[in-house]
Amino acid sequence: MKKLFLLLFILAQSLAALAQSDSLAVTNAGWKQTEIAKGVNWKTAQFTQGQLFHANQYITLVEVSKKAKAYRLVLAYSDSLEKTSDISLHKNALAGINGSFFKMRGADPDYNKNLTGVPKLEPAKLDHNRSVVYLRVADSLIAENTFAKDSVRRRHQQGIITIRKGKLAILNTDAKNLYWERNVRANDIIATGPVMLLDGKDQPIPNDAFCNDRHPRTAVGKKKDGTIVLFVVDGRFKEAAGMSIIELQKTMRWLGCIDAINFDGGGSSTMYIQGQPDHGVVNHPSDNKKFDHMGERDVANVLLLVPKNP
Repeated sequence: MKKLFLLLFILAQSLAALAQSDSLAVTNAGWKQTEIAKGVNWKTAQFTQGQLFHANQYITLVEVSKKAKAYRLVLAYSDSLEKTSDISLHKNALAGINGSFFKMRGADPDYNKNLTGVPKLEPAKLDHNRSVVYLRVADSLIAENTFAKDSVRRRHQQGIITIRKGKLAILNTDAKNLYWERNVRANDIIATGPVMLLDGKDQPIPNDAFCNDRHPRTAVGKKKDGTIVLFVVDGRFKEAAGMSIIELQKTMRWLGCIDAINFDGGGSSTMYIQGQPDHGVVNHPSDNKKFDHMGERDVANVLLLVPKNP
């Protein structure tokens, strides 16, 4: 019995040492930093030789501080599907990331007829969009959550990002109220998930393949001082393994976030920076299976940093 306790103690100490090593790798990384506007910093870091979570990683992020008074965060969408970079260009965005989950194939849904369990809505408030999550843009309803027959919220509908009067917030949804988002006061709202951090506390992560396996990931975080972090980690390459949701949760905390939420990932994960080569794509989207900037996927919605006075 004593030997078992000793082995467990040694294992716990080893895991703690590994966690500390990973956190130091993130905080002490040789981040390449560029100020792309006052209060807006673009950062990249490449981890080689298995430096982070025993894997190679490539992280791209944009930090938007309160000093970025000339810009504001907004949600945007495509009537069908478009690349993150194309939507960003159309909206004259300084920076942008892909948004939440959507239906990749099939005809655009008609929300007045086909949404399971959703009361009929006024046609004037509807639009055609492949988002499968609640989406409100500039006070206009674009999409409702799409539920299966059991009418249960899935992981990608368990949290929301709201933007109200220029301020971004991350919230848990009311799991028992399928139409809870309708009563939230905000100009822009998008459902997504899972939520990883709230008020500095780790949130429970589902134990399933989606969360446990490593993939490219996109996330949004908020620091205590109000700085917003737009985050993309590449994946599915030898140069960049990607992260599980637990690893992403840890990374967002080590970056100083007290709130954090997962966006759509995989082949959708894309970071756009205005004026950069390769159509502004600065990470390595994976849809073409090459570690370059050309594998961008068409998406239904995005989160953008745009000028306040276009």
